[in-house]
Amino acid sequence: ALSSTPSLSSTPTSTPPAALTPGLQARILAPAGVNIRSEPTIKAGRAGFYPAGALVLVLAGPVQADDYVWWQVDDEHGKSGWVAGVNREGELWLSSELGEPRPVNRPVRLGDTVYVSVAANRSLTIRYEPGTRGFVARRVVGGTLLSVLEGPVLLDGKRWWKVRRLDDGLTGWAAEGDQKTRWLKPVE
Repeated sequence: ALSSTPSLSSTPTSTPPAALTPGLQARILAPAGVNIRSEPTIKAGRAGFYPAGALVLVLAGPVQADDYVWWQVDDEHGKSGWVAGVNREGELWLSSELGEPRPVNRPVRLGDTVYVSVAANRSLTIRYEPGTRGFVARRVVGGTLLSVLEGPVLLDGKRWWKVRRLDDGLTGWAAEGDQKTRWLKPVE
């Protein structure tokens, strides 16, 4: 008599992220960011946008509609509404796994820690006074972390923030960016 013993093989599976829960924070993972809707449907008006990496507070959900799973969220800085948590291909757009703090492409706010985002061969000028005519205090390279102390001051077509370098306390004024590029990106 032939006996066969079934062989057990395990297939690695990815661990799903912890469930999104109202009252807890989540991070926007969609590479291109997500639209904020006034209601949990694609038919609802667009109420704003969250960039990739943004931190939000989950208020309610899930609600299933239009082949999406919707969550009501708030960034605790005036933007709130409904966002899709997963796209139609099953890619996660909203996760309870926050990961490490990272630079986010959104406007700077007072109290932020910001990351200097300039090209490898460029630097950001820190000035004694806001504006392009302010005397230069120092130039800092990309990746430098700064704490936002005051501002903004609108001058010379730019938003200027009083900042302090975290590693040595250098203090001065830096422009947030120009019409094309954001040089100061909040870390969250």
